[in-house]
Parts: sequence; C-alpha cells; structure tokens
Amino acid sequence: MATAILRARGLMNRVTAKTRSNSRLPELVDLFLSRPLVTVPLAAKLLKVTPKAIELMLAQLGGALPWELTGRTR
Repeated sequence: MATAILRARGLMNRVTAKTRSNSRLPELVDLFLSRPLVTVPLAAKLLKVTPKAIELMLAQLGGALPWELTGRTR
C-alpha cells in the first residue's frame, strides 16, 4: 500500500512541477494523499478556493488522477 501511495505522489508531483509557484495544485495533491476521502466541496473549503477552481485543478492533473476520482469502478 505504501508503495502505491509513493507512486501516486510521484506521478502527481511530476504534473505539479510544471505549475506556477502560487498554484494550489501541490496542496491539493497533499490533501488527496493525507485523507481517505476528499470531495470537491471539502477541498474547496480547506484550500480556500472555489469548487470550480478545484474542478479545474482536477482537470489539470488529468491522467495523474487517483483512479477513485476518475469514476472508474473495479
């Protein structure tokens, strides 16, 4: 399990490396990895941004999204 989390962090960090220094995207990645369940409203509240901003950040992550967020089922 720990290796999966480290692999996910590495993949998402490669995407966040291309962002601006004032981007909240790295904070969103840390939020995903620190909590078992993250919703758009919860992330918006904790990062103090709008839900639309969270949706745009999720789109920016693209293929680096954890599979639970993509809507795919097992």
